[in-house]
Amino acid sequence: MDKNLIERYKKEMLDMYKSARRIPAMATESDQQTFDLENTLPKANEQPYSSGKLIAIVTSLREIYPVANARVTVFTGNYNDMQIIDTAFTDESGRTRPFVLEAPNKQISLESGNNATPYATYNMEVKAEGYVDNVHINIPIFSGVTSLQRSNMMLFETAGADKSPMVFDESERFDL
Repeated sequence: MDKNLIERYKKEMLDMYKSARRIPAMATESDQQTFDLENTLPKANEQPYSSGKLIAIVTSLREIYPVANARVTVFTGNYNDMQIIDTAFTDESGRTRPFVLEAPNKQISLESGNNATPYATYNMEVKAEGYVDNVHINIPIFSGVTSLQRSNMMLFETAGADKSPMVFDESERFDL
């Protein structure tokens, strides 16, 4: 990767950070509504599923550089028998567009006696030229929430003899 490009990217990010206006969050009249929880639970004819979003952030191993043009595939099932949901490529900042994914309606988990899991799980494969493939399994997706999933890629040259995909189980990283 060109050092001038990297330095220019770092300078742009610092300039954006320094020039950002810091305005404290203030509630507006429309934000100050009260909600009747009883009337927000799904009715018998409502769909039990809604959607959440997933954005992949792909960087080099130590999160130093973004990895552009990485192919990110979201799937269900296991790695050897995947059912592909969607595929996207990362931009120059290492991010994908948001994947819109089905997730359980969050209101269902509010019903008393309901032990339904309040999220869906998806898997993600990340491939980029010159890097070892990454596979992330059990990524939680919640209704109405945009999840950010980091994927830190290892260069082939630093991987040694084993170039098999690196598998990360994301269910080990959160505790509900």
